[in-house]
This record gives sequence, C-alpha cells and structure tokens, in this order.
Amino acid sequence: MYKNRLYLIENKTSLHVGSGDANFGVIDKQIQRDAITEYPTIHSSSLKGALREYIMHKLECPIKRDKDKDEKYTEEEQSRYNQVAHIFGDDEQSGKVRFIDAHLLSIPMRSDLNPYYHCVSPKSIELLVDFADTFGLTLEDKEALTALANYSDDALLVSKESPVIEDFQATSNESYDLSVLEGIVGSPVALVPNKKYAELLKNLPIIARNQLENGESKNLFYEEVLPRKSKFFTVISEPTYLNFDDKDRLEKAFEKFATYLMDNDTIHIGANASIGYGVCKFKEL
Repeated sequence: MYKNRLYLIENKTSLHVGSGDANFGVIDKQIQRDAITEYPTIHSSSLKGALREYIMHKLECPIKRDKDKDEKYTEEEQSRYNQVAHIFGDDEQSGKVRFIDAHLLSIPMRSDLNPYYHCVSPKSIELLVDFADTFGLTLEDKEALTALANYSDDALLVSKESPVIEDFQATSNESYDLSVLEGIVGSPVALVPNKKYAELLKNLPIIARNQLENGESKNLFYEEVLPRKSKFFTVISEPTYLNFDDKDRLEKAFEKFATYLMDNDTIHIGANASIGYGVCKFKEL
C-alpha cells in the first residue's frame, strides 16, 4: 500500500533529458520519449536523480563518507543523511519512496492570435485520468476531463476565436468546456486531436551546439529540446506497509520532502544546467 501524491511539473526554461540512445539521424541528442505514445517523457530514474540532488542541497546534506578512511558524520550530518537515504536509498539500503515516469500533459505551440496556446491532446488527458484512477487519487472535474479525453473530432478546439496554431486551423465549440484544462495548465488552451498532436511533437525545437576542445571549436552537434512552459504530471508514492520504526522515520522524511517540493525553489532536471536548461517547478494537484 502507498500514499500517493500527484504533481504537475513545469519547465521554466528549455528542457533536455537525453534518451542516451545511439542515433544516426540529423539530431545528435534526442529527448526521452514514452515507448507507447512517443510523447516526450521524463523517466523515473532521471526524475529521482534530479530530486535527490535537489534535496541533498536543500538539507545541506554531506556526501556519503568513506568508511575505509574512517570518515564519520557529526550527529546532525548523520540525521540529514538518513533522511535522504530513507527516501532515495544508498549503498546499504533501497529507497522507500516510489518514483513514477513523468508524462507530458501540455506543450506551448505558436499561434497567430496569441504568442502561444497550451496544447493538450485527448490522449494526454486520458493518461492523466487513468493515472489518478490507478493510484487512487481524486481529480476535480473528472467528468469534464473524461469528456475531453473522448474528443474525437479532427479540428483543434479552443474556447473562443479561431486561431491558427502551428499551421493548423482551430475552432471554438461551446459544447466542450475547456475551463477545467485552463485551471490545470493555464490559459489560453487548445485541445489538439491525437494525430495532429503526434505530428507536432515530432518537430520539437532543435538547437545547434558547439563542441569545444581546449577552447577550440571542433564540431557542431544538434540537440532536441522541449520548449519552456511545457507541463508533465507524475506520481510520487510513500509506502505504508513498513514496520513501526521505519514508518515513523519515513513519514517524517517524506513530509519534509513533500514540503520542499512545494517551496518556491526551482529544481534542475536533465542536462546542461550551466546554460540554463531544465529549470523546473513542481505543483501538487
């Protein structure tokens, strides 16, 4: 049994969480994608690593001491390290908290009437509703979300006007209430049919990067990124089946962890922090 929390992740700057796969196409470094939908994703291992790094800094937690060199913690350092180890694990124990892949919910797309629309697909909404059901979480306006998940028309749907979004004509339809989506991802929002959404996601921004060796330019490489203001959802779970001592320690650590995620601090996810990639914020849904 687990106590589950549903989070929304927004990247405030371009995001590159690399797939690590060999690629012989034009793009040298591709982002992680879901194996079924092919939507951009953040694998749980990447998410866990980023959050561990964030909490280590938040707690000013020292790195693991080398027992062979008889390096020891102070009592306060040991307490902080134990909190991190209890959640994420270390060489001596596995982490008690479960991290789930983060799935794409919305992505900003350019428009003629607004700088961009937060674009969501019926499949994205279906995944969100399914996640909530799977992990026993309650979504507000679930019926309205389910109705949008069942949207099957070919037209891009918006609340008002008729913008062109990335060369696709959109239309408004009062039969569908998009306000529930605006409450989650922001305004203005567009509901994009699954087929068109998949097409849009195949053509994400590509940035040319310069590889340097000893300060000398050697080669250009091309990196795929997710534009800022994209949003993911994920679930982080605390086990409730532990023995009393472990449960008491984890509850204290997990509550602090959940509180830290809701701070105004930004969390870095993915590569290239030195050039400002991957600055993200978390929000509990």
